[in-house]
Amino acid sequence: MAKLQRVDRRLKTDLDSLERSIQLLKISYEKYFSGIDRLEPGKEREDLRRKMREYDRHRFIALVQRHRYQTLKARFISLDTYIQRNLFMIERGTHPRFKFRADLAARRGGPPQISDFEKRRVAEERTYKDVYDRYLEARRIAGQHTDVDFDRVRNAIKRQVKSIQNRYKCNSVKFKVQVEEGVARIKAVPQR
Repeated sequence: MAKLQRVDRRLKTDLDSLERSIQLLKISYEKYFSGIDRLEPGKEREDLRRKMREYDRHRFIALVQRHRYQTLKARFISLDTYIQRNLFMIERGTHPRFKFRADLAARRGGPPQISDFEKRRVAEERTYKDVYDRYLEARRIAGQHTDVDFDRVRNAIKRQVKSIQNRYKCNSVKFKVQVEEGVARIKAVPQR
C-alpha cells in the first residue's frame, strides 16, 4: 500500500503562484515580441530567476511537491531559452516580427521605427557584451574557467555603474579588464 506523505500547504500555494508567474512572464514577452508592449519585462524575468534560485535551496519533504517544482523549473528554463533566442534575433535584426515591420517601413519609403530607448538599450547591450567578451578572454589567459554566465556579469556591471554614478556624480562609466595576480578583474572608471 502506498505511503501517505505530508504536504506543505503553504508551499503548495507558493508553487501555484510560481506557476502563474511563469505563465504571466510568457504572456508579457509574447506581447513584447509582437510589438504590443514597448518595454521588455526584464525586471519580472529577473525576479522569477531569483525565486527559482531560492527554491533550488529549498528542501522539499513531499516527493509530489519536489516533482512539481522540477517540472516548473524545466518550464522556466525552456521559456528562458526561448526568450534569450528571440532577444538575440531582435538584436541581430533577424526576428521575423521585427523584420516584417522594418520591411513594411522600407516599402513605405520611411526608415524603420526604432525608439531612442531601444537604440540606447541595444548600444548598452553591445557594451556589456564587449566587456563580457574581454573578461572571458582575460580569464582564459589567466587560466581561470570561462564558464561564466553573461547575465550575472551584466547585472554585476549594472550594479557597479549605478553605484559609481551615485558616488562620483558622473554621467558614464568606462570599464577596463585586467589580469592582476593571476585573476581577471573588471575595473570601472568614472567618466566626467
